[in-house]
Amino acid sequence: MPLQPVIEARHLRLRPFIAGDAPEVQRLAGDRRVAEMTLAIPHPYPDGAAAAWITTHPFGWLAGREITYAIERRRDGVLLGAIALLNVSAAHAHAEVGYWIGHEHWGQGHATEATRALLDFAENELGLTRFAGRCLARNPASARVLQKAGLRPEGCLVCHLQIGGVYEDVLLFGRVAPSRLAP
Repeated sequence: MPLQPVIEARHLRLRPFIAGDAPEVQRLAGDRRVAEMTLAIPHPYPDGAAAAWITTHPFGWLAGREITYAIERRRDGVLLGAIALLNVSAAHAHAEVGYWIGHEHWGQGHATEATRALLDFAENELGLTRFAGRCLARNPASARVLQKAGLRPEGCLVCHLQIGGVYEDVLLFGRVAPSRLAP
């Protein structure tokens, strides 16, 4: 499989993470406000976890099951967060999108732009035609991102995940490419 390509969007660049990104990932993802809104980021964020996480990315890409990108601002190269396609299945032409943005960059449209760019790439270059997205029900900003990126509400998993001793509802979203619906 070729090297993971860089994806250029209007204001953003999606690029593979490098080892040098680890301290900034630790700082951004280690913010309690970021971790509280995600399904998988631990808090406190363990020392060394960012570096270890980054080392897994090439294997996911080469195996064709996961594609993880750093989200960076094009004008100055500032790292804003991460976005990934998870559970990629070429056989079923589907994947799940997940993302996080550093707190100081919230509310600026970065997650929506990155999600649109990644899904367009996955559809046009990888042939994926079905995308899923999930978010905590108490995270309406993430639900709006998914909807702005063209995913529609598909349901709610009630009391699905235990986070901080509390069972949380998880909202489900999905997008099906028109080509998948063609007879």
